[in-house]
Amino acid sequence: MLAAGACCGLALLPTTVESQDRVPRASASASWNGTRWGPVPTASWSFEPAELGQGEAFVSSLALPGLAQGRMGQRRWIAYAGLEVLAGFLYVRSRSDAMSTRTAYRDFAWEAARAGSSQGPRQDGDFDYYETLSQWPVSGAWDANPALPGLQPETDPATYNGSVWALAMGLHGVNDARALDYYRERAYGPGFLWAWSGGPADQERFGDLIRESDERFRDARRALWIVAVNHLFSAVDGLVAVRLRSRPGTERVEVAATVWTP
Repeated sequence: MLAAGACCGLALLPTTVESQDRVPRASASASWNGTRWGPVPTASWSFEPAELGQGEAFVSSLALPGLAQGRMGQRRWIAYAGLEVLAGFLYVRSRSDAMSTRTAYRDFAWEAARAGSSQGPRQDGDFDYYETLSQWPVSGAWDANPALPGLQPETDPATYNGSVWALAMGLHGVNDARALDYYRERAYGPGFLWAWSGGPADQERFGDLIRESDERFRDARRALWIVAVNHLFSAVDGLVAVRLRSRPGTERVEVAATVWTP
């Protein structure tokens, strides 16, 4: 800490700059005048550009966009780094929104269509299952007559399970065991039955939630593509920049500071 009333003088000593496209590396030296500051330069710094090989430039910017450009003093490193941050932010936000909306449409389907029809504890289905819910107002029964032995498929073609059985009979015939196997594989069982109690309005709202979630997932994938392209472009740019550079000069900027005390 300087004593009260101390004054400070700064001098910039410019030197020849052969390239303005480089980031300096600093070395420092200082002198101390006994126990007091004297009227002599107390510190000076020299800045020299970083030298990169082609492979180092490519790999470093592939790993972290803009790294090689920054080390060589090329200001476009800011663009690469900024795009990386922006794309990462968009990915995180879009994926978070997509997951939240997916939870919302699954909850809504359970409350408005499944809770009164499905048997047993709640089980969430895959994406195809929820797409089917958005297209069919009712699943139909899994076993049309549980009092009879074996499985009795739903026969109403206006329901989803009934349409599956109709297709199975068309493919294999009524008495063919393969028709029943087809039904078992594609129809929805007791834990996944549904019926939209609120009618088309609830089903339409559910479809809107699915589309919103899908769009947010697409936005997240687009952001990942931007990240990947940014890494690749930055790596190629770093490689080309090294190859096109002329023989490296030395950029030198000196700063001298002198402090006097009364």
